[in-house]
Amino acid sequence: MSDRMVQDEVIRYLADAKVRAQKPHWPICAGEAPKASRFAHFLARRYYRDRLARSFRYSYRLRGQTGRIAEEMVDTEQFDLFLNQCELGSLESARWVGGIACSHLSAAPEPGPWWHDLLGYEYAYFLQAATAERAANTDHPSPGVSAVCRQFAWALPEMLPRLRSREAIGDGLRREVRLLFSRTHTGRIYVVEIDTMMDRIFRAADGAHSVEEIAVCAGASVQSTQQALETLAGIGAIQLPA
Repeated sequence: MSDRMVQDEVIRYLADAKVRAQKPHWPICAGEAPKASRFAHFLARRYYRDRLARSFRYSYRLRGQTGRIAEEMVDTEQFDLFLNQCELGSLESARWVGGIACSHLSAAPEPGPWWHDLLGYEYAYFLQAATAERAANTDHPSPGVSAVCRQFAWALPEMLPRLRSREAIGDGLRREVRLLFSRTHTGRIYVVEIDTMMDRIFRAADGAHSVEEIAVCAGASVQSTQQALETLAGIGAIQLPA
């Protein structure tokens, strides 16, 4: 094996607990395996702590009222068990970590009736920040690995600046919005408000339908559907066929 191949094997070994369980002594010598496992756990804690802090930054501002923050979950026994199954950067791992963070914060006193919408927003953002895997190529437009569209009862794009400036949030912001969360291959994260038509096109692009079939599902012309797909591909929400 070349040095690059060995390096790739070491990175894979450190990033995936399942690989360490299947190959406890490759590519690490037997005497170094325990040290490598501890280092892998250190990397995973650091990785998810950083992304929890970045993604749940608005709920962090409310810690004086809730008494809780998302990133403290990486120091729990529950997270210790997760480290033995963790695949660093996978969507499955991101869903698990984001889920326990939301459960932890949901059990806190609610700062307002919009609390669960805020946690839903931060969870969807976390999926983008903590997922590094790429989608496999398909013959038809398919969704980005971590891309997700969610509907909220509160106008989050207007509410978040008020949370930053510690302004009061009244019922005037109780308005339904549909937000699409996505991540590009270069790691840039997008959160955009979309209309019903764009939502239909995004949901129909499941990797099993052609552009013409997606247009029929969305009730749009083929030309406008193609343009919408290209726009979605630009923000990483959709992957177009190679």
